Amino acid sequence: MATVPEDNAALREPGPDRSHASGAPGAAGPLREPLSPLGAARIRWGSIVATLVAAVVLLVAQDSGYAATLGVTLVLALAFVWGWPRLTGSWTPVATSVVLGVASVAIVLSALREDLLWVPAAVAFGIVLAFVGQLVRRTGREGLVLTLLSSFGGLVVIASGTTAVVAADTHRGQAVAVVAMAAVAAAVVADLLSEVRVAAPLLGFVALVVGMLAAVVASRFAAVGTLEALGIGAAVGTVSWSFRRVLALEPAVLTVRGQVSAGVGSVLVVGAVVHLFSVLT
Repeated sequence: MATVPEDNAALREPGPDRSHASGAPGAAGPLREPLSPLGAARIRWGSIVATLVAAVVLLVAQDSGYAATLGVTLVLALAFVWGWPRLTGSWTPVATSVVLGVASVAIVLSALREDLLWVPAAVAFGIVLAFVGQLVRRTGREGLVLTLLSSFGGLVVIASGTTAVVAADTHRGQAVAVVAMAAVAAAVVADLLSEVRVAAPLLGFVALVVGMLAAVVASRFAAVGTLEALGIGAAVGTVSWSFRRVLALEPAVLTVRGQVSAGVGSVLVVGAVVHLFSVLT
C-alpha cells in the first residue's frame, strides 16, 4: 500500500511566508534570494544615514559621560535588532527580534560593572534564549541553523558595541572614540562610490585609506598619537565598511529596517576595537 504524505503545513511551507521568497520589499518573513551583483552595487542611502547618525550620537554620548553612553548604546542595540533577523534570513524574524531585544538589554546593562565581567554571562543568557526560542517553535525546524546563526551574530555585534561603553569613563577612551567615529564616518565614502564601476575593485582600499586619513586628522584634536590613529583608522574603517558590504547582497537591505540595521550594526561592531585601543597604553 502506498503511503500517504503527511498533511503538515510546516512541511509544505518553506518558511513563515512564501511571498517573501520573491524578495518583495517589506513583506513578512525571511528573504532568501540573494540580489544580483548589480543590485548590490546600489547606494543604500538609509544605511549611510544610519551609520552617520549612530556614529555622531555615540560620539556625543561618549563626551557626555558613562551614563549617556550606556543609554545611547542600548537604543542603538534595539534599533539594530529591529531589522537584523530579516537582514540575515532568520526563519522566525519576530521571535528572533524578541530574543535579541531581551538579550541586548541584559548585555548593555551588564556594562554597569565597568570591568565588563558580566558581559560574557549576559551573552550566554542570550544564547540560551535563542535555543529556547527554537525549542518552543510550532512551525517545525526548517531553517534552524540559519536562525540560530542570525541570533548568535546579533549577540556578537551587541556585545562588541557594549565593550566600548567603558571607554567613556576615561579621557583616553574618549579620545579613541573620537578617532574611531571619525574613521567610521569617513568610510562611507566607499559606499558612495559603490555605483562607480571602475572603482568597485578598490572600494575596500578606499575605505581603508579614508579611514586612516580621517583618524589622523581627528587625532589632532584628541590625545592619540599618529601611529595609533593610523591603526585605529585602518581597523575601524575597514571593519565598518566591510560589515555593510557583506550584507549588500541580502534582499532585506532593500527595506528601511534592513538598511537601519546594517548601518547601526556597522557602528556597534567596531566597539571592540575602541575598547582595545582605549586600554592600551
